[in-house]
Amino acid sequence: MDFVVLDLETTGLDCQKDEIIEIGGVRISHGILCEEFSTLVHPEGRIPEEIVALTGIDDQMVRDMPSFSQVLPQLEDFIAGSVLVGHQISFDLSFMPFHIKESVPSLDTIEMAKILLPYESSFALGDLTTSLAIELQAAHRALGDARATAYLFLHLCESLKSLELIVLESLHFLYEKKNTPLGDLIKEEYARRLRHFPQEKIKSPYFFLPVNNKDFFPGAETPKEINESVRLESQEITDLLQPGGSIDTAIPGFRYRSQQEEMAQGVAARFNQGGCFVVEAGTGTGKSLAYLLPAVLWSVKSGHKVVVSTHTINLQEQLIKKDIPLAKEITGRDFSAAIIKGRGHYLCLRKWEDFFKEPNEELLPLIRRLVLWARDTRTGDIDELSLNKKEMSQWKGLAAGSETCFNTKCRFYRGQCFVSQARKMGEQAQLVIVNHSLLLANAVVGDNILPDYKYLIIDEAHHLEQEAEKQFSLAINYYELLGLLQKLQRGNLTRSGGILQQIMAKINKWTGLDQDTKDELIQVLTEAKEGVELSLASLREFFQMFSDYFGSHWSENETYVQTLRILPQHRNHHHWMGISASGENLSLQLRNLIMLMGKIGEKAQIIETEFGMEIKEIQELKVLMEKMHQVVQSLTILLPGREESYVSWVEYSGQQYFPMIHISPVEVKDQLQSYLFASKSAVILTSATLTVENSFDYFIESIGLSLGDAPLHTLKVPSPFNYQEQVLLGIISDLPQPGAASDFLLIDHVAKALVQLITATRGRTLVLFTSHHQLKQVYEQIYRPLKQEGITIYAHGVTGNRNRILEGFKNNEHSVMLGANSFWEGIDVVGEALSLVVIVKLPFWPPSLPTVSARLDRYKERRLNGFRRYSLPQAIIRFKQGFGRLIRSHSDYGAFCILDKRIIEKNYGKTFLKSLPGMTTVVGTTNELTEAIHQWLNKKGGEL
Repeated sequence: MDFVVLDLETTGLDCQKDEIIEIGGVRISHGILCEEFSTLVHPEGRIPEEIVALTGIDDQMVRDMPSFSQVLPQLEDFIAGSVLVGHQISFDLSFMPFHIKESVPSLDTIEMAKILLPYESSFALGDLTTSLAIELQAAHRALGDARATAYLFLHLCESLKSLELIVLESLHFLYEKKNTPLGDLIKEEYARRLRHFPQEKIKSPYFFLPVNNKDFFPGAETPKEINESVRLESQEITDLLQPGGSIDTAIPGFRYRSQQEEMAQGVAARFNQGGCFVVEAGTGTGKSLAYLLPAVLWSVKSGHKVVVSTHTINLQEQLIKKDIPLAKEITGRDFSAAIIKGRGHYLCLRKWEDFFKEPNEELLPLIRRLVLWARDTRTGDIDELSLNKKEMSQWKGLAAGSETCFNTKCRFYRGQCFVSQARKMGEQAQLVIVNHSLLLANAVVGDNILPDYKYLIIDEAHHLEQEAEKQFSLAINYYELLGLLQKLQRGNLTRSGGILQQIMAKINKWTGLDQDTKDELIQVLTEAKEGVELSLASLREFFQMFSDYFGSHWSENETYVQTLRILPQHRNHHHWMGISASGENLSLQLRNLIMLMGKIGEKAQIIETEFGMEIKEIQELKVLMEKMHQVVQSLTILLPGREESYVSWVEYSGQQYFPMIHISPVEVKDQLQSYLFASKSAVILTSATLTVENSFDYFIESIGLSLGDAPLHTLKVPSPFNYQEQVLLGIISDLPQPGAASDFLLIDHVAKALVQLITATRGRTLVLFTSHHQLKQVYEQIYRPLKQEGITIYAHGVTGNRNRILEGFKNNEHSVMLGANSFWEGIDVVGEALSLVVIVKLPFWPPSLPTVSARLDRYKERRLNGFRRYSLPQAIIRFKQGFGRLIRSHSDYGAFCILDKRIIEKNYGKTFLKSLPGMTTVVGTTNELTEAIHQWLNKKGGEL
């Protein structure tokens, strides 16, 4: 079989309006590159500037070249009788004529790479060739990309040949019914292996289990006895952190920081005495070691487990890979630490096995992707792979979950279950690393994946309130509830009937049951089937009434999610009576169905106990009952309103006919105090941004620390960096205030100012926006002028995802990064690569957001200033996070520029400025500031 690797360069991504400008092809015969095809193509329209920048192909180069219709006969001759191969071949085929598209077999190297190289972090051609040391000459030119793809394809073919037979057999099973070139390659290799090594044929089913590693969890075990008399000595902490101490030896070039020692002493005191300790530790303090060192000593000496919770995966990885090994070296103590994640991160082996017994077409692409990983993984943690959004959505069908867990009835429960292994890790570990989501789920829902613990450290604590909002929120989703009811009624693609029908069929076939028992269960099953029909009708009626009432508020042309808060005036409208009545009916039908499902479960359990008949479907019923109960709970809050405690809103996406309904608590402080803080002996909460005007009041109030009886201590340690010498603060005075001018005019002024500033710094700039919409508008205006200056723009959501543009920015000296939301924190670029951070607009949350609106109303009812007490503190904490992106080391220097002149013209502006450290400040026009920043950076660069 011959293969032709094809690559096209085009004027854009839309095959309906864009055109081919270059074709490159490479023929592979018997594993050898033997022939090439390459030509430029003359398009009817002009080549866009961004395509010229990407490919280097301009209008002059294609002016005298043949059109695609002239080239097509030669191309057809070249690919005749071959399989087309391409990296995302569907894109290239979309530009081909119908007869080629439909008749020529094709193979995608992305699909093949995802199966055979599952651990790659990116499947872009450039990233794969770099990872595999494949030469990629002339990237984004058709022939260069085609050659690289050809070598990638040959590498993948060799990887296929080296697969363990059980893995190859599983892939053969997964492609058995799919007649595609990739399926044919797998089948051929499987047949070849059996011909040459018939003794290797596996007699077991195609399903296989991951390797069960009994040495999965190395390290010392938790002391068996708790020693409550242990106290950490102040001198012990000093000996670790003072110059000449253990830390000096462990970290080459270590700089003593009094702030780090002060924080560590405070953490040790809370372990000794109990209570809450809130610490704002400025950038560069070394706060991770400041809490880890006393935590290690406390756990090792007292026998108590310490849980550390973070918000970001990056910090978790830093702790487990860098800081905890350092803590071992510094303390000289051997202790065990583990990262534990929520159940949804782990593969459920029962679901994995069930798929191979009854394949589900919806999950098939993901299963193929996971085969090699599932054989090799020691943790079952899907974060080991880089899945896209679609794959992550499919992953839910394979992930573990408390509601889908069979517990002791599952044959994997003791031994190979990844969740059980994670729980065991938590039990054995002295330090347990989790994220805020799992921390709260474990506290509130009682997920029990975490062991009992009394000592808690919460890093990145400024995220705790927002994460609690998510955990305590409820939602009513028409499509999700419809799916639940259909599982009872219809089943899925692989089942002829729903769960109720399956149980009934199993009961009818069972000859060991007495007739009375059988009749009783069949009667309840019949009533439940009727209950499903009534629930489906009620569901449709309820959401249709909701849609009819709120539909006039939606714009059907908008692609983004639209929200509308449900207010008292909506509930006072006569239409709400119909919504309320239909909602009560839905709640009634669901409660009745839940009751019937409970009866089925009770009777099935009796049958299992007395007659030895196993009815696995009962566990699925329990899952559905729990989810339906959550809907009933949501309706109980939604229909009467309960505005004093909850905010409700409708969320509409133009892709769906019915909206989604959300319910969230207005405040979470009572729940946090009750579920989390009250049961702990000591809680440490830390972040670089917790204070507003040097006060912790806002943070302490927002998360409910003031509601508890435990002693509360606070500490603010400044950054050891010399901001007065390292940073120039610039405030532009000649741009219009947001809201005082049209969006079009404001964007125009912002774009022009950014071009000047970024040109002056030759790139090396991070620009922070408060909305993606504004980011895209600015990108469109600054792209061309900055390109002419040789400066590349990486824009989040426009030129790539977060990780890709951050990597590109770090590797390209003359570049600028445009980011929103997630870019305000977690961006760590050390040195001259980042010399300027620009904040376009002060980061207030939009008052139109339902939760923000509800909180402001709450303050208004109390006759308090919601802006001062809520909106302003929120914005200041986020503002400080943005500022923290600039200086990441003692040798860093740069400029921090604010384009929103409200910071100098509004009374509240001084509150923002007071929350920053003292530094050299310049206020002036765009021209004046551009010159000042240029001189500052040149001066600082010359000093180093």
